[in-house]
Amino acid sequence: MTGTAGEESGRSASAQKGLPRGPQALPRAEVAAHQRERLVEAMVQAVNERGVVATTISELVARAGISRRTFYEHFENKEDCLLATYDTVVEAEVQRLLALTNPEGEWLEQLEAVVRALFDAIAERPDAARLICVEMGASGEIGVQRWAAGAARLEGFISAGFERAPGSGTIPDPVARAVVGALRKIVYTRVREERSSRSLKAEFARIVPELMEWIACYYPSPPGVLRRPRARRVRRLEGGRAPGTLSPPAPWGVRGLPRGEHNLPRGFVVFNQRERIFDAIAKLTARNGYPALSLEDIAAKAAISLQTFYSHFENKEEAFLATYEVGHTRAKAAVNRALAHETDWIGGVRAGVLALLEFLASEPALAHLSCVDILIAYPHVAGRVEEANAAYAQLLDMELGAGAPSQPSTPIVGEAIVGGVFELLHDYILQGRTRRLPELADHISYIALAPFIGREAAAEAIAQPHSAPTR
Repeated sequence: MTGTAGEESGRSASAQKGLPRGPQALPRAEVAAHQRERLVEAMVQAVNERGVVATTISELVARAGISRRTFYEHFENKEDCLLATYDTVVEAEVQRLLALTNPEGEWLEQLEAVVRALFDAIAERPDAARLICVEMGASGEIGVQRWAAGAARLEGFISAGFERAPGSGTIPDPVARAVVGALRKIVYTRVREERSSRSLKAEFARIVPELMEWIACYYPSPPGVLRRPRARRVRRLEGGRAPGTLSPPAPWGVRGLPRGEHNLPRGFVVFNQRERIFDAIAKLTARNGYPALSLEDIAAKAAISLQTFYSHFENKEEAFLATYEVGHTRAKAAVNRALAHETDWIGGVRAGVLALLEFLASEPALAHLSCVDILIAYPHVAGRVEEANAAYAQLLDMELGAGAPSQPSTPIVGEAIVGGVFELLHDYILQGRTRRLPELADHISYIALAPFIGREAAAEAIAQPHSAPTR
């Protein structure tokens, strides 16, 4: 993603012309490289215009000016081409960032150069950025894994920047990863809105100073902030659980309702059926992935008929999204219950963070659905996911007595913190460490508190014992 927008347009047009027909003097390797380049560019353009799901091999070969047979000489299928395109775009950006490395440069200036270079690349090729930031989820879990690998590489650049800082200070691993999440969130939101290159460049230039101030506020982290999370015992929630996952067995001994005549109220029957549908969707999706989710499997897992399913939802997409909404609502309820027992702002932030992590840890299937599967199933409703995640930023603006910031959080700081926290949750869940999420409580609290009360005060706050009241 290098060069000006005009240069990219010219390059794009050139790439689509193809090679002259008939005998030619170009070596076979050069011909193959040119064909592959045209296919990569065709994938970028097609996905930007139509999305991953709607893009077809027929469209790709037509745009690239090659035969279908030639396509299969390079790639096994559309997904293979998509992943290769992602790798090509990301590798070009990695090389761009590597070229910025200057051991003699001032550390914060080096970090800012990395951030600006990343933003410049996004602004120059918003179509390629849309593929790697927005549409990759539609390729399934392998696309999400590619996201994670890309985030890990970017984390390396961020950590290297902090390591060049003077003194013996450190930056905790989760904080470095949170910075990556903040950058990804900022880019994702703006690319999803399909802004022009000029608009993106102006927006990024405006927010960089405040973003760099936010990044710098975490260094050097006081000794009390451990470099890596410390394992902790996970409590089990007594309420606010996800749909049915931890519900006790029904008194009649089976998952469904008793067959035949019974005296259960109609309202209870409807509620119980919907709970079992939600629970089935969460568990099946976590186990097999959203693409494999079928109505027959949902009905069998929920112990209902297909007719009963259709009495609640029109299709699996509607039911899946309803499961996400219900889980989000119950997670917020768990957070709000924790806040009800707090009388100061710092304690409220810590209690809210711990309640959210314990809720997700106690509901691994729903956690996977909410932080991983929703991105695979619904890249086109990512705005709803962003709204849901942003709701947790309201924790920063609570009016809970002593310790509250004199000024509310700014949009960029709030956005950065939310992006950083989501990145940490996503990374843990993707690695199968959902049950261990509560061990992130201290680091996430530090990430949320330090921009408002400073590093030392934030470190002192998380060092204090904080036990949530019995629910």
